[in-house]
Amino acid sequence: RPFLKQPKRGHRSTVFVNITQPYVDMGSARVADMLLPTDDKPFGITPTPVPEVSDVMQSSELMPDGQATVGEAAKAFIAEATAKADKAETVIWDWLTESRWHSEMRKIIEQSARIGASCLKGPFPVKRKKRVMTQDEVGQITLAIEEVIKPASKWVDIWNIFPDPSCGDNIHNGSYIFERDFVSARQLQELKGTGFIDEEIDEALKEGPGKKNVDGSQKAFQRTQENDQFELWYYHGFATHDELMSAGCECDEGTVMPVIVTMVNDRVIKASMAVLDSGEFPYDIMVWQRRTDHWSGIGVARQVRTAQRMVNAAARNLMDNAGVSAGPQIVIRDGVISPADGEYTITPLKLWRVDENADIQDVKSAITSIEIPTLQVELERIIKMALEFAERATSMPLLLQGQQGASTDTVGGMQILQANASTVLRRIARICDDNITEPHITRYYEWLMIHPGNEDAKGDYCIVPKGSSAFFERDAQNQMILQMIPMASNAAFGLDPNKLMTEFLKMNKISPERVRFTDEEIQQMQQAAKENPPQDPRVAGQIQVAQLKTQADMEREKLRQTSDAQEIDAKAKAAQDEMALKLQMQQQEGKRQGGRT
Repeated sequence: RPFLKQPKRGHRSTVFVNITQPYVDMGSARVADMLLPTDDKPFGITPTPVPEVSDVMQSSELMPDGQATVGEAAKAFIAEATAKADKAETVIWDWLTESRWHSEMRKIIEQSARIGASCLKGPFPVKRKKRVMTQDEVGQITLAIEEVIKPASKWVDIWNIFPDPSCGDNIHNGSYIFERDFVSARQLQELKGTGFIDEEIDEALKEGPGKKNVDGSQKAFQRTQENDQFELWYYHGFATHDELMSAGCECDEGTVMPVIVTMVNDRVIKASMAVLDSGEFPYDIMVWQRRTDHWSGIGVARQVRTAQRMVNAAARNLMDNAGVSAGPQIVIRDGVISPADGEYTITPLKLWRVDENADIQDVKSAITSIEIPTLQVELERIIKMALEFAERATSMPLLLQGQQGASTDTVGGMQILQANASTVLRRIARICDDNITEPHITRYYEWLMIHPGNEDAKGDYCIVPKGSSAFFERDAQNQMILQMIPMASNAAFGLDPNKLMTEFLKMNKISPERVRFTDEEIQQMQQAAKENPPQDPRVAGQIQVAQLKTQADMEREKLRQTSDAQEIDAKAKAAQDEMALKLQMQQQEGKRQGGRT
């Protein structure tokens, strides 16, 4: 039947109300703002506790040499170990800063929020230029540029990471991991002479891009064909001594050793031992929400998928109904009236003809209109319900988006709501500690230990991933720190006002170094205090009272002298006026007497 036919797709609304992107942006931005402050490090390095040393710190027994006590020697040992740990922490942070740690971590957080997982690679060796200024005996300055090998980290697209399928929820439990990269023919050509097998590179260049023996989607194959790029594969796993020797790698004999193999077009172009002696894979996976027995996770986009479909369905029905209800449905009875111009369209001042056989009483009922309701209120309720589902699915209420909504106006209530709404951020902070900070910095510590240089920073240390969790707690306790600052003036509490103010400045995204006195200024102030030591407040008060009394006496004497001078001037002026008046009267009396004569 014709009236049962479904309308064409072209007549239906296709609007897409994107609520996924705002949630992804809001979640990643909020986490990045919390976990990546510019004034602190996301980790700490402390010496490994030695119970034997801690137990004798209070001992007064003399050492065998008789120069110091056992307690003093233990304290000196701990102080030296702490100084080395601080130096190691500074060295590792310098390496991460050169790798643009904050920029790479922002990529990690954004991709994990979007698709559920992201990858950070490191440490791996890179060449960096070091500029050194030297001055000879005659004063001539020379700039020397040296290339040094340093560790680095970078973000790797999670779609290019292929771990062992049997790794479970941790890629480091697998036997191997593959990383895919794309290089142009020029980039592949430039690898010759840098430790790669030149003959294999030449053969790969002759074959051209696109050759592969792996089962995968055609997307990567089309990319290599269209963009003239080669698929470069990095294998991190284990290999035997014979396999390494066949690839041109000179290594010690052994059964199975951790290796890095680089391949292109099924050809091994380089094989070498792993960068770290432990053989750990230089990859760390950040997940937004963990999945059971799987190394990847669930992102915000997946969490809000159902709500996104509900919003789209309700919004499209709203638009379709709005289009239908924009005008009335016109019903005309055949055989009663007909348009004079032959067009069955409604226009102003249109002329209609009545059929000669029609009853005049049927004219009004021959044409009528039917109004279709918009149902806007009902459909908007569905959209609102879908948005509430999105908040619940992502655990990101409007409060985290900067909108108060129906929450309370009191300060205490807002703090409670803020703490409850940020529960999911605590979980993400701990995941960042467990999956990124601790294993990544541990490998940097291993690099520091096995490579030459920085001998004064080597020791037995513990990696403390204090950053992520500490940053969140610091961000959540802003108001509490502000209330504690006045309490620091009371020595009974044992609070350091300097440290409290430092934490308060960091919470408000202000670097303490920008607003504090420099070391030179502090030394000048201390020197000035020594030269002009503060006096007893009672003596200072007596001196101030005496100075004020002397100043008051001087002011009174000045006023008295001013008053006396003004009085003398007034009397002199009065005498002058009296003399002038007498002289004028004598002149007038003389004129009258002259007139009589």
